[in-house]
Amino acid sequence: MDSGRASTTALGTALMRAAHTRLGRPALIEDPWGERLAFSEERDAIDARAGAENLDALLQAHPSYGTVILRTRYTEDALGEAVRRGVRQYVIVGAGMDSFALRRPPFARDVEIFEVDHPSTQEQKLSRMAAAEIARPAGLHLVAADLSETPVDDALAGTPFRRDRLAFFSWLGVTSYLTREANLATLAAIGSCSLAGSELVFSYLDQRLLDADSASGPMQQVRAQVASLGEPWVSGFHPAELDSDVRSAGLEIIENLGPSELGARYCDGRTDGLRPSPGSHLAHARVLG
Repeated sequence: MDSGRASTTALGTALMRAAHTRLGRPALIEDPWGERLAFSEERDAIDARAGAENLDALLQAHPSYGTVILRTRYTEDALGEAVRRGVRQYVIVGAGMDSFALRRPPFARDVEIFEVDHPSTQEQKLSRMAAAEIARPAGLHLVAADLSETPVDDALAGTPFRRDRLAFFSWLGVTSYLTREANLATLAAIGSCSLAGSELVFSYLDQRLLDADSASGPMQQVRAQVASLGEPWVSGFHPAELDSDVRSAGLEIIENLGPSELGARYCDGRTDGLRPSPGSHLAHARVLG
């Protein structure tokens, strides 16, 4: 991304979460904060690009919409279970406009939250919070780092993060924007700075989607769109090889869910068309001893 501006995709995903909170029946997540973090002129600009459609319709029609909602729900389900087992550190890698610290569910009242992201995105988030008169929550630690250059373990060094205590990491909507080498390095960094038994949930794209020559299809359209915003997709993982990739970094896979598994878990019986995107996957991993 351009080091002088915040991530456009980070804002877009925050608006998707807010739209689903208002319109999803039943709603899988409760996250209305995107609309408070978006400036009115930004919403107006998106409305103008939508043409005859309103902003909600544009967001819901986006091919990534379902995946954004489902990965949030899955991650917070897993985090809730980890907290019940005693985890009190939550590291959000590539936090973007994540609102977890702002809406802090009751189960996470005593959890220390570390948001790791690009300095420009964090500066933009703080300015949006100030404009909306949102106080910085207690227990939130902002960790500024360009993940393409700075490993997560180095970024967390010097913060109150405790390597001798269990932690839960989320890494959502980020891996596709980094090289394979950077992704493997991030996995290794999480493994090296975490107590055995710590957990990670991360999203990834099927590498075969990126290798496809076809320029058609909804996900290829999204690929072209994010590239035009200066945030191109760079790499994915092969689902069948993920266990080996993760184990080499000092972790083991707990679950590796593709679109069909995610749809079966969260979308069966829905009538609103909510479905995960083709090629989108979620992995849940544990740090080995």
